[in-house]
Amino acid sequence: MYWNKRMHGIAGGILILILAGCSRDETKVYHVPKEDSPPPQIVPAAAPETAQPDMSSPSPTAMSIPQLKYQLPEGWQEKPLSEMRIASFAALGPKGQSADVSAIPLPIVGRDMELVNMWRSQVQLPATSDPDAVKQAEPISIGTEQGRLFNFVSEQPMIGKFQQRILVAMLTHGTMSWFFKMTGEDTFVTSQKEKFLQFLKSVSFVENAPAQMADAPVNQSENANSIWTVPSSWQSVPPSQFLLAEFSIPGVNGAKAEVNVAEMGGEGGGLLANVNRWRGQLGLNALSENELSPLAQSFDVPGGKATLIDFAGVDSKTGVPTRLVGAIVSQNDQTWFYKLMGSEPIVAQQKDAFMKFIRSANYANAR
Repeated sequence: MYWNKRMHGIAGGILILILAGCSRDETKVYHVPKEDSPPPQIVPAAAPETAQPDMSSPSPTAMSIPQLKYQLPEGWQEKPLSEMRIASFAALGPKGQSADVSAIPLPIVGRDMELVNMWRSQVQLPATSDPDAVKQAEPISIGTEQGRLFNFVSEQPMIGKFQQRILVAMLTHGTMSWFFKMTGEDTFVTSQKEKFLQFLKSVSFVENAPAQMADAPVNQSENANSIWTVPSSWQSVPPSQFLLAEFSIPGVNGAKAEVNVAEMGGEGGGLLANVNRWRGQLGLNALSENELSPLAQSFDVPGGKATLIDFAGVDSKTGVPTRLVGAIVSQNDQTWFYKLMGSEPIVAQQKDAFMKFIRSANYANAR
């Protein structure tokens, strides 16, 4: 299945059944028919490199992901699944407020500090190496097991004039780490915390039954099941954890560039935070909104607009002069992050191909 391919890096998507008129305490279990044929091959896809840390671990099988059983709090509504999620909700308030809630299983155990810094970056907080950032997690109940709750809030407004808050409950169950996340405007998420905790207490795992997952896209071309048309000179490589796709572009004398793609729900942390994260990878100082505006270019993509940035600096990992071209595309309540990074001559040569690659995207194939 497409979802399982994404789990080798990370991601997948399918519409969950939308149950009209859900009662306050109605319990739901979702079933997926057993596949009759092997999954089709998909062009691989956190970035966090683009928005999340790089972590490698084995890909689980569909049967290793149990179903979720839970009670839906009053005022919450189920909504279509986006990438990576096996459960997705909107927590709604009486004055039109809303917060996004998701449940995501990943083959990750450990790396807590990297995860904490990923979540901090999503609310524009600086990275930390303080071990207390992990130790300060609140012990909570997730079903009959003990999990941990992380709580982050932006220092500056991110949602209109409001600060953004993220609650992330984390539990290791079997060989998987489960992440239950609520994101939204600070005061509303705070007001929903008790409902979030009650939801977590209601969670149980139905073992030996496949979870709700995404169907693979239909094979329609030589780029079977691919979201993109990939340039022939790009070499597909197994994507790092949290990436949807990754490619290597070789040059002379060992020089190279890499392309990677990641996707997140909603705004994915916002334009400024992601651009500044990319700048940090080149050893460049963070920009303010006013400084970013003249450097960000808008360009057309099917179905809307995208934002392009282009910076040169020094790779913070290797110390090698490096150029980075990045693009951020919003489609269907998702944000897609594209990055071309590496040797300056290769990046300059491949920039047009990179733009064509982005414009070739068929996001319907991601569903």
